[in-house]
Amino acid sequence: MTERGPLVEDIQNYAQNIVDTVREPLLILDATLRVQSANRAFYQTFHVSKEETEGRLIYELGNGQWDIPDLRTLLEDIVPQSSVFDDFELEHAFPAIGRRVMLLNARKLRAGHHGELLVLAMEDVTERRRAEEEVAKARDAAEAANRAKSAFLANMSHEIRTPMNAILGFSQLMLRDRDLSPRQCQYLGTINRSGEHLLALINDILEMSKIEAGRTTLNPSTFDLLALLKDLEMMFRVRTDEKKLSFAVETVGDVPRYIVTDINKLRQVFINVLGNAVKFTERGGVGVRVRADRGGATGPVLRVEVEDTGPGISPDEQDKLFRQFEQTKTGQQAGTGTGLGLAISREFVRLMGGDITVSTRVGTGSVFAIQIPLNEGEARAVEPTNQPRQVLGLRPGQAACRVLIADDVEDNRQLLAQLLVPVGFEVRLATNGAEAVRGFEEWRPHLILMDFRMPVMDGREAIHRIRAAVGGADPKIIAVTASAMDENRRELMAIGADDYISKPFREADLFQKIHAHVGVEYVYAEPPAAAAQDEAAELTPESLAGWPRDLIHPMREAVVTADLDQLLAKIREVEARDPRIARGLRRLAEGFQYQKLLDLFGPGGVQ
Repeated sequence: MTERGPLVEDIQNYAQNIVDTVREPLLILDATLRVQSANRAFYQTFHVSKEETEGRLIYELGNGQWDIPDLRTLLEDIVPQSSVFDDFELEHAFPAIGRRVMLLNARKLRAGHHGELLVLAMEDVTERRRAEEEVAKARDAAEAANRAKSAFLANMSHEIRTPMNAILGFSQLMLRDRDLSPRQCQYLGTINRSGEHLLALINDILEMSKIEAGRTTLNPSTFDLLALLKDLEMMFRVRTDEKKLSFAVETVGDVPRYIVTDINKLRQVFINVLGNAVKFTERGGVGVRVRADRGGATGPVLRVEVEDTGPGISPDEQDKLFRQFEQTKTGQQAGTGTGLGLAISREFVRLMGGDITVSTRVGTGSVFAIQIPLNEGEARAVEPTNQPRQVLGLRPGQAACRVLIADDVEDNRQLLAQLLVPVGFEVRLATNGAEAVRGFEEWRPHLILMDFRMPVMDGREAIHRIRAAVGGADPKIIAVTASAMDENRRELMAIGADDYISKPFREADLFQKIHAHVGVEYVYAEPPAAAAQDEAAELTPESLAGWPRDLIHPMREAVVTADLDQLLAKIREVEARDPRIARGLRRLAEGFQYQKLLDLFGPGGVQ
């Protein structure tokens, strides 16, 4: 026995040295919960000595300050039922070190003649928990800020779209008046174009908010890619001609005519990128190249390159290109834009599964490359597009159609009434949801045009009450809302609205929705689009032979200077002389077919 004493002591010292290498505090307790030993980290952490620790009950440490109810629960209730227990969190004001959060891990060991021992490891997670709390607070604050921003943007959308609905709506009504002078038509056209521009800026901000909140979704459809490129060429040709820039849109190799993706988002991307190229290029030109790469590692890819000979972008500013609300120095000097166009474009393209990259050199120009997965479509899947036609009235022989208009803004009520009454609808007005419910009960309309936000009773509650009433399933309800948030629209549909139309709306969209849900038929002012196109196609320079120079020359100048308002005003003067030729010219002007117009007018105007 005496020979084994030093060996046992050596083994104990060896074991103690190993335990002392552990960075977390350790306590070794016997079955009675007395401390058999501790490691160096324990003494250093809690500022106690070996003499104050060994041989004492754990609850006696620190003059009894370790007698902690949660610790008793762990050691006397939980640990006896298991040989292993992890991650028991204990928060306590410990002697000498103050309030700390400790993570306790327990292990039972069989130790020969020592019997059963309990190893209690402690990890100080106070700073980690504090950091987690800070992160949680920051996250909650960010979420609250996002909710506040969403509420603000929704309210701003409503507050701006409501008056814009009246501005654009009444200006459209006034443009129907054929007694207007050309100058008055020009002013109204300017109002419309300025209103549309303001609305586009608001939509940019709202779209970015949707992207940030993950609310943007794709709406894929099959469309004619080559027709889209042709539209873009006509749209930007007049701007490049005005700046005396060369401009070309070309397809390289075998590019499919029909593809499947979200045409509206892809069109917006093209317009944003191409618009920037034209805006910042003062000499040289802009080119668009489209190619299909069917040998890509991840599948077929559609690649569109927009190249310009503009000022280029310095390396230190390139990282600003796709940031929200940030512009390069060149963009700031231009004095226009929100700094959102490229940020939205990149998010749209990434949503489609692609990306936008840029290569640029200062003083030489830039190339923006748009790359998206290529999904080819078929011609029969393309939905036909019909040109909107002005509604003159209801087709004779139909039963009367009663329409109840509920809106708290008088301008909006009057706009809808002025659109519907001349056509032949019977109309009643309500200024809030409660009046709408009474109007339904007393008048039994076929259609209700219901605003979303109203005092006394909002559109949501009004729809709910009407649908719950006797006969409430009969009328068609179209929500007319200034909200840009999809969830608000979905909510209206869920509680009983048959459809919705967003303010500001175009009269053609309103009449189409009414036709779709109520089934009324209309008499239209304009001939079918095909007939109007045939009229435009029949026009030749000889069609204008002998016409006075003071009529032809201003139209040619309006084309050269890209003054669409002035061109349309002059075409109205042509209408008094020959309505058929006026319709053909208007068709070419509204289709941005300016080269054909210049060919008609001749190089210096018709003599």
